[in-house]
Amino acid sequence: MKQPATIRSTNRLPLVGLIAVRWHFLVASSILLLAGCSDQPAGQLEVSKFDVWVVPRDGSRIPSPRALSTADDDTVYALDNAGRVLVYSPDGKLVQKWHMPEHDVGRPEGVIRLHDGRVAVADTHYHRVVFFHPDGTVESMIGEKGRGEGQFVYPVAIEQDPHGFIYVGEYGDRQRIQKFTANGEFITQFGEQGIEPGQFQRPSGIIWIDGAIYTVDAFNNRIQVFRDTGEFESVLHVTDLEHPDETVALDFPYDIRATEDGRLFVVENKGSRITVLNTDGTLVGRYGDPGRGLGQFFNPWGLTVLSDGRILVADTGNHRIVELTPAQSGM
Repeated sequence: MKQPATIRSTNRLPLVGLIAVRWHFLVASSILLLAGCSDQPAGQLEVSKFDVWVVPRDGSRIPSPRALSTADDDTVYALDNAGRVLVYSPDGKLVQKWHMPEHDVGRPEGVIRLHDGRVAVADTHYHRVVFFHPDGTVESMIGEKGRGEGQFVYPVAIEQDPHGFIYVGEYGDRQRIQKFTANGEFITQFGEQGIEPGQFQRPSGIIWIDGAIYTVDAFNNRIQVFRDTGEFESVLHVTDLEHPDETVALDFPYDIRATEDGRLFVVENKGSRITVLNTDGTLVGRYGDPGRGLGQFFNPWGLTVLSDGRILVADTGNHRIVELTPAQSGM
C-alpha cells in the first residue's frame, strides 16, 4: 500500500500510540474498499481521509474500544474495555463519558441510544441490560444471570426497531435473541446453541430492516435473517457478483450495520476487515487486512456508519477508533 500524501494533526498534543490526538490522513492513492465506482475497478474505492479518534486514557493505559453505535443525530456512543461509555460528537470530539455501575468482572459489549433518549448497554459479564439517562446516571436495569425468559448469560448485542421493541443477543448457555418492550417486558425469544440454520454460536450483532432481524452469527461465520416476530427466514449466502456460484467466506463477523441505501456493513474480527454487502448477500466490496498501519485493523469488534457515509470501526487490538471517509467522486 502506498503511503498517504499528507499527514497532519488537528492539534499539537504529544502523540501516544496514535491515540492521544485525532489524526487526519489524506489519502491520494486508491485503497481497496467498496465496489460500485464507475471509474474504478471492481472492489475499489478512492478513500479521501483516514482518521483516528481519541480514546481517552483510563489511568496510565489507553483502553480498547469494543462497540460503537450512532444515534439519529449522528452522536456516537462507544464502549471500551475500561468499562466506560464514551460519547462523541459527529466530528470526533469526546463530549461525555461515564463508567458502568460495576466493571471489575468484565466489560460491556453492546450499546444503543433509544428513541426516548435513554442509552441502553448490554452489560455482558453482569448478565443484564442497563438503561442510562442521557447524563449517564442509571435509570433502571433488566435481567440477571439465568436461562429463563428475561434472564441473560453474556448479552452482547442490542437493537431497537422503529416500533420501540428492543432485541438482545446473548452467547452464553442459551445462544438466543430475546425481544422486549421499550420498558423491558419480555415478549419472545428465538435461536439456540448449534450450527444448523436458526441456531447460533455468538449472535454478536443485530440490526432491524423492514420487519427482519439480521444477525451476525460470529463463530458460525455467517449472517442469519429472522422475522422480527422470531420466525427463522434464511441464512444469507454471501456471493460475488462476478462469480455468483461461489460463496464468499466471512471470518468471525462480530457486528453489523445498515444504511438507508440498502447496504450492510459487517466487521470481521478474525479477518480484520470490513465487508460490505447488499441485503441479498451480494458482495459490494471489502476493506482492510490485519496489521497496525493505515488501512489495517487488529481484531476489530464493532462498527457504525454516519449519515454522511463515514465509517467508524472499533479497532480493538490497536486501541483506536478509525474513521474512514470514502471519496464521492465517480460514485
